[in-house]
Amino acid sequence: MRKELTNYKTIMVILALALFSFTFLGTEYMFDNMMAYVTDSPGVVMAQSYILGISVIGFLLFPLIQRHIPKTMKYLVAFVGVILEIIGVFVIQQHMSYTTILISGCMVFLLLGIVGSAVHYMAACVLNKSRNLAKIVGISYAVGILFQFINNNCIKNDMMESIVLSVSMTILVILMAILEKDSFDKTENIEMEKEKNTYVLKNPMVAGIMLIIIVALMTCVFAALDNAVTLVHATGSVDIGQWPRLLLALSGLMAGLLFDIRERRYMNMMMYCVTLLSTACVVIIEFGGAFLLGLTVFYLSAGFFVVFFTTGFIDLSYHMNVPELWAGLGRAVNNASAVITGALSVSLLTTQNDMMIIIIALALFALISVMIYIYTNQFEVHIAESEEDIKTKNQEDAEKFANFSAAYSLTKREQEVMEMLLSSDDSVQEIADALFISRAALYRHIGSLNEKTETKSRIGLIQFYYGWNEK
Repeated sequence: MRKELTNYKTIMVILALALFSFTFLGTEYMFDNMMAYVTDSPGVVMAQSYILGISVIGFLLFPLIQRHIPKTMKYLVAFVGVILEIIGVFVIQQHMSYTTILISGCMVFLLLGIVGSAVHYMAACVLNKSRNLAKIVGISYAVGILFQFINNNCIKNDMMESIVLSVSMTILVILMAILEKDSFDKTENIEMEKEKNTYVLKNPMVAGIMLIIIVALMTCVFAALDNAVTLVHATGSVDIGQWPRLLLALSGLMAGLLFDIRERRYMNMMMYCVTLLSTACVVIIEFGGAFLLGLTVFYLSAGFFVVFFTTGFIDLSYHMNVPELWAGLGRAVNNASAVITGALSVSLLTTQNDMMIIIIALALFALISVMIYIYTNQFEVHIAESEEDIKTKNQEDAEKFANFSAAYSLTKREQEVMEMLLSSDDSVQEIADALFISRAALYRHIGSLNEKTETKSRIGLIQFYYGWNEK
């Protein structure tokens, strides 16, 4: 575990995810503060709903950009995007009018949605179905929250805050460029990981739909708990301050450590228990119970929830035909659900209709219970093979490879390349280094293998081999 967590690429992923969390939350925080200069509290809440909704569109746009914009154009698009984001941030900071803040905010959060989806997809590619996925997500979330805590406590000037956010956006785009360069073909990378999973999904699309519903329903619970805490804070009787941010960071780390136990087999059950506790806290706060208890539970459970949906959707992306869409879908579903349920939960909590609150809370929890049951049943764990089975399989694989090589007249070097492609998860450059040849030479050999087998890509070659049977 330590070796993976200190790996150069893993560190880049942690920093990229952390910077995205910091930039997204920090820009949202600044947007709300600037909106407060030009409108009342309901106006701020409504404007926040607009930008979160726009960010969802950005998350959904990334797969189209990834698949239809030529690679040579992506760097230009990224450069233009970060310039527009920086301009938007500084326009928001000027808080000239409600309209200018809102238009700039929508532009910035559309771009942040695209960036967020890209970051999560690249993380999925680089991490390669890691057994420490939840730990890495938890660490990155904790680091991002700590960045925000330091920023909120040390930066008191609006202009300086805009500069910090602009620098963060720029560094984030640079990190994405590094990850893009280090990863070979990301679609192939994720496709090959399907063969490595310790479990299979009976129906990946059903599992995906169930996870979307689970995250949406859980967002309703956590949004209600958030609003219950906020309403108490708004009365002025309790000053929350900045210290709960440290609880968020701690809960992210705790979630990462706990979720990865036994390769995340108990992650769904753990999150179910956290949701049960959060649902109970909504009722406790509404009935005038211990506010400090509700506050602590909210921030601890919020960290667990973020790590849960981030890890869950990255993990799910390895099983889907469009991994670019699914890797970052957790944040999109969370944002969309927060927009839909935020105002409704505030209205419900302010009606003082205690019986209705209890009924809705129990109904939500019952639905979550059913969906988690269906979702969990979509997983089938692979049964470990015996040593004799493994030995037999290795002999069969060796015989198949020899027959395949003879059938397609593979040279000795082509056989070496083919073996590396079938067995290694390394990048093209790393495979070339292992074979002591240049990257260009490796591509020539792959091209020759494609020509002999009448395939068109690296993943096509690998799929052709696994589907080949000697006639």
